[in-house]
Amino acid sequence: MSHIRNIKRCAALLAWALLGVVAGPVALATGAAATEPSALAPFPASHIEFVGYGDGPGLGLGEWGAFGYAVLDHEPYRWILAHYYGGITLSSGGNVASADPMISVDIDENDGQPVIVTSASAFSFGGYSFLGGQAARAVLSSGEWTLSEAPSCSSRKWAQVASQLVNPVATPSSLRPSATSSQVLDICEHGGADLAVRGMVEAYDAPSGAVTLNTLPIEEYVLDVISGEVSWSWGLFGGSDGSPQGQPWGFQALEAQAVATRSYAAAELAAGGWEPYATTCDSNCQSYAGMADERPDLDAAVADTAGQILAQPAQPAQPAQPAQPAQPAQPAQPAQPAQPAQREVPVLADYSASTGGYTGGGPFPGVVDSGDAICIKSGYYTCNPCHKWLALVPVHAVEKAFESVGKLAAVEVTQRNGLGALGGRVETIEIVGTSGAKLPVPSYELEPLLARANPDHCASDWFGVVNGP
Repeated sequence: MSHIRNIKRCAALLAWALLGVVAGPVALATGAAATEPSALAPFPASHIEFVGYGDGPGLGLGEWGAFGYAVLDHEPYRWILAHYYGGITLSSGGNVASADPMISVDIDENDGQPVIVTSASAFSFGGYSFLGGQAARAVLSSGEWTLSEAPSCSSRKWAQVASQLVNPVATPSSLRPSATSSQVLDICEHGGADLAVRGMVEAYDAPSGAVTLNTLPIEEYVLDVISGEVSWSWGLFGGSDGSPQGQPWGFQALEAQAVATRSYAAAELAAGGWEPYATTCDSNCQSYAGMADERPDLDAAVADTAGQILAQPAQPAQPAQPAQPAQPAQPAQPAQPAQPAQREVPVLADYSASTGGYTGGGPFPGVVDSGDAICIKSGYYTCNPCHKWLALVPVHAVEKAFESVGKLAAVEVTQRNGLGALGGRVETIEIVGTSGAKLPVPSYELEPLLARANPDHCASDWFGVVNGP
């Protein structure tokens, strides 16, 4: 089983994106300055040894933990969701997701690029027909799209088909849920990969420039997200004795993931979208990889929970009013019409690959996550590699990332959240230089360095320095 990709969202995600992580050094916030006290000894080793827990911010559901609770403790998906999202209601109908609405996914790594699609079957783009195997390209200029065709996505020569188009839409030969990979559209992404997607593809003129949108029903979207978030093989573990659907108990983890995924998308939809032109996005929001990894096991988990989301009342309940003294009898008033029931609002159900054994609190109560430590010996890779990890970060990498402190003396944790081992997740740290200069930084600025310094690329804000001064 391949390693589950990291899930970095909300504040951490935005910060990573702004810092340009993975590819380069961590940038300092504008105006960040170190203080100036006395000289200190250099860091006592060439590498800083960190011990850490989990992968991601640890908010809400932990995917490995859900798998552990399902397989080892035989907990149903409703229990799993209640454990991670305490106080939240599981809504089964009449909500924003129950009618299987259409949502638009911004294929955000393709932003600013031409929109190129192809298909093994005949398709249309902007009202023009194309043969199977052909590629169609839409290029934006001055608010209008020019449409061209070529034998393949990588062709150097394109023949113009039409111009002055407004947000043209590409439609495959089949929009049915049963459509095969040869019937759907392939988005030819800027990086050279082809992304097979269900639904339609729109070339959209956004305020920031050209955007590639994939529009499809929310249930099909959920299927393709969970295929990128967790392994279908989890549904094979735990035996089926007493299980709710007669499936192996691991299937409950897949169902919990389906509900959390749907809730996240429904919350974005109800809030007006991730951007004014899109409900959600494919990399900074949830791990949407099209239909490449679809499996019957995952399809069954989505179908069994169809329309179910995590929700809460639209308005907080009003506090009870103190009793009033008795009043003289009044003449009867005409009956008032019944007030409509309070609507439910979808919950933005954050989740992470691994909590490390304790969730991070924040929007949901912090809870012990004993399922996160799961390790099953089998032919599959079924041990959580990020439950606890070690990272050896070169001292020179920290010095390069935080140049204003000069030569490194120490990395000191200054504040934690109090939830779990070591005192919990790190909220603030100080990078200390040999000059005595101290630079306070948020914990997420270390995460790119941590991810590069351990074999499973685990990174979270729950860590401690083992070999510091």
